[in-house]
Amino acid sequence: MLDLWEREGKDPAERIESFIHILIANKADIKRYGCPVGTLCSELAKLSHVNLAAASELFTLFRVWLHRQFELLGHKKDADTLAMHLLARSQGVATLASAFRDDAFIRREVDLMCEWLRALSARRVSAKK
Repeated sequence: MLDLWEREGKDPAERIESFIHILIANKADIKRYGCPVGTLCSELAKLSHVNLAAASELFTLFRVWLHRQFELLGHKKDADTLAMHLLARSQGVATLASAFRDDAFIRREVDLMCEWLRALSARRVSAKK
């Protein structure tokens, strides 16, 4: 999936937006089960399971990828903070979407995350001028 976004995304903002839109693409499953990675990590953490570290590597993969995209977007200094913020926000949306089974909530939050991303992109553009 990340490789596909790399190939098809014309710039880092578009690639990050692909990450955000995964909530829409998978909304039926997310409403039913939440995020599969988040759910797996949560359940393994409750058990102090030996495979928690391996499951968490999936989040690390997203974190590293998002970090790189935010660097490319011009936010080198705070790229990891932004990556973690977006991961946390998307996980929160997945959790609440599962709890409330609310399509409108998912769409509204995706729109807000995209607005946030556009503001970050504009801030980088204006800082270059």
